[in-house]
Amino acid sequence: MKLKERKELDQKSKNNLKVGLILLFTFFGIWYIETIGKFLLSTYAVLRPIILGFAIAFVIDLPMNFFQEKVFGKIIDPLKHRKLVVALSLIVSWLIFFAAVSILLIVVIPEIINAVQAGITNLPVFLDSILKYTEKFPAIHKQALELKDYYQDLDVAKISDSVTSYISGDSSDLLNRAQSILSSVGSGLIAVAMGFIFSIYVSVNKKSLKQNANRILYANFNEQRADHINYIFKLTYDSFSKFLDSKIISCILLGIFNYIGMKILRLPYAGMISVLVGSLDIVPYFGPIIAGAFGMILIFIQSPIQSIIFIVFLVVLQQVQENIIYPLFVGKNSGLPAIWIFLSVFLGGRLFGILGMILFMPLATVVYTLVEDKTHIKLKEKSMDRITVAEKSNQSVEELRKKEIERNM
Repeated sequence: MKLKERKELDQKSKNNLKVGLILLFTFFGIWYIETIGKFLLSTYAVLRPIILGFAIAFVIDLPMNFFQEKVFGKIIDPLKHRKLVVALSLIVSWLIFFAAVSILLIVVIPEIINAVQAGITNLPVFLDSILKYTEKFPAIHKQALELKDYYQDLDVAKISDSVTSYISGDSSDLLNRAQSILSSVGSGLIAVAMGFIFSIYVSVNKKSLKQNANRILYANFNEQRADHINYIFKLTYDSFSKFLDSKIISCILLGIFNYIGMKILRLPYAGMISVLVGSLDIVPYFGPIIAGAFGMILIFIQSPIQSIIFIVFLVVLQQVQENIIYPLFVGKNSGLPAIWIFLSVFLGGRLFGILGMILFMPLATVVYTLVEDKTHIKLKEKSMDRITVAEKSNQSVEELRKKEIERNM
């Protein structure tokens, strides 16, 4: 009995120590947030080529695995000519990667810029039209006038002059700025070049790198802890790879179907808006809303009725995508609850901008899965299943109060 009590006491002490350390690290993390931020930025600047190399290798690895297993691995014997299979898969994957980057730079990004510029340019006309329409509704007309006044306070000409003045500057500053820009571009190109070289090395030697990493892992940890760390790494890789695979396919299909639908409905700016809708769909929740807002503004200038048709069409298309297109072409979703998706996108956006909004969703999938695993283990130790937990969650206040009184008697 004493031995059991001592074990329980030791376990409680360990749990209290864990909680205390977490609170301590959280406090120092918040207190020295600026110092930690500067340290992380300086560390990133040094490790940027390596991080970029791993990121490129991760992206290249997705089509490379497909060509190794499904194409060249079927045509050529991988046991006899493994290096040839790897080389061919890598070359084709790099060609696809360069083609995708070229399309992104030549077609997608210019179209997105054009759509955003057109939306901003047409915004005054859009607001005037809305203002005239709200005259029929006095309850919201006042808010519409305040919105117009706020927009008019933004002196676009003054902002443009400030930017022009900054770019031109005086002759002494201009040379310094030019040197700074050239230095930044030069260091960026060097980092990209080193990243590409490093990514090729990682892609070619990924099998040996994986084996060496596992050797180090199992040599320094007991088997149970090493298995758990290995599981976390593989779960992270699977979450990010599935997210990237599914999102790329989903964005392309959404852009294509949006273009076809807009052409059938004879809506203007079909190409520009479809590129915007497809591209921004990679950002969960907020991407489609932003794309829909810009599309509505562009179309509203030509026809308010058509802008309403576009919004209705986009909402219907989003539902078709989520319930038919996505499961049919991509497979089941991440299994992440809606509140987790929203919080991951919100926090990622607040901390790291658009890139954070994209990357925090697969990261949240990893955290959610680990929390679910831990919760399942803890409930199993207490001999509680989902049905028991559900019954307890449905208890009324009176029932819970009665149990509290009985426990304290």
